[in-house]
Amino acid sequence: MGSTLPTNGPRRVRQNDTEALHNGAVPVSDRELVDAIQSSLLMYPPVPGLTEAIGIPGLQGRATKLSHPLANLVGAARFSERDADATIATVKQRFVAEKRAFGWVTAPGDTPRDLERRLGAAGLQPIAHLAGMAAPIDLPVPPNPAVRVREVTPQEAARETDMMGRAYGMPADIVDLFNRMLVASPSIKSRGYFAYLEGGAPIAWSYLVYLPDSKIVLLVGAATVPEARGRGVYSALVRRRLADARADGREAAVIQADRDTSAPICAKLGFRELCSMEVFAWMPPH
Repeated sequence: MGSTLPTNGPRRVRQNDTEALHNGAVPVSDRELVDAIQSSLLMYPPVPGLTEAIGIPGLQGRATKLSHPLANLVGAARFSERDADATIATVKQRFVAEKRAFGWVTAPGDTPRDLERRLGAAGLQPIAHLAGMAAPIDLPVPPNPAVRVREVTPQEAARETDMMGRAYGMPADIVDLFNRMLVASPSIKSRGYFAYLEGGAPIAWSYLVYLPDSKIVLLVGAATVPEARGRGVYSALVRRRLADARADGREAAVIQADRDTSAPICAKLGFRELCSMEVFAWMPPH
């Protein structure tokens, strides 16, 4: 197993550490964190009438009637060099026939090892570079009095898909898909949040997802509308979600952070990078 999440500074045995040992608690290992980072993008179970499993051996993923790389996403490839090109062709044929965009996320441990080269040869292009990062649940994130963060209901989130889409840079119907997926997945507990500046309408959003049977939570989708960026809103959303997860007894948080946007912020807050992932996509011609 890998090392456990470090606290700030040298690791010392504190009173609560001793109590945890006596109570049988086991620190979260790097291996568990990496597994959570890599598996959680594809963890949502099929929702009748909304999503379906990809149904291809050696691969995990979902398919929908929408055309977007995150709506139709596959990954966790586990197939041989002999079967790789044929499997890629099978996936591509499924979506190309209906002119629907799809994505393919790659991560350490995928096989074959030259999978990314094969995806490129099949016409898929890299669209996102992700840093798999983790932090202890008691990571000290400074407060920001200028930002108010409020937990919201699924119904409130459904009314703000335009804001959520504009903040994240994706169509509102894709945001609506993920809102509905979270609500319709009884095995996955989630909590949604909006952020505000000087009152008025919400200007940012995020989700906290409790990974099933785990001490780990996933921080999902935090995004701020363009005109409100650079004012500490993202960090405020991280702070609130960590606090709520800590109150619920969780021990660590993971995130798939975009290297061009959220990853630098998370690194400054104290998140530690554990792995790298790439998202490839096929887009139908215009």
